[in-house]
Amino acid sequence: MKSVRTLITSLAALALVSCGYHLGGIKPAELKDMNTFAVDVFDNETVYPNAGMLMTTAMANSLQSDGTYRMAPRNEADFIVEGCVKRVQRETVLTDSEDTYISKELGARVYVVYKVTNRKTGEVIFSGEEEEMANFFNQIGSSQSAQEAALSYATRKIADDITLILIAG
Repeated sequence: MKSVRTLITSLAALALVSCGYHLGGIKPAELKDMNTFAVDVFDNETVYPNAGMLMTTAMANSLQSDGTYRMAPRNEADFIVEGCVKRVQRETVLTDSEDTYISKELGARVYVVYKVTNRKTGEVIFSGEEEEMANFFNQIGSSQSAQEAALSYATRKIADDITLILIAG
């Protein structure tokens, strides 16, 4: 019985390898010859001191997780992703049913501009802007940590959007 399972597992693995299965997406034409990337620290024009680092970390993690490109030192990367967190806005999503001056659920809207540059030529391959919002509950004693979690989540969503552009065009 054990040998039958081993045989089936081996055949399944062979089928995956032989059909060309791999992690990552199909590269857009502009990036077809590029295999490595670097992410510069995103600038931060907001009053939130960690917004730039959150975006930088989210961008690097998103590209690495996809598997289409490998991370490399800046001086060896084929392309570089850089950008700026331009704005973070808090918005009321839901108010208290008894007192509309009390926000029960808030949103953190994050606005980012970015560009992707060919490291060797300096040519801008892609550029754009992304905006995402993440909600958080305004609870006494934890609104600051909830807001930080929402900011982190919004930057991850933006990084995933940019990654999708870089793997699918």
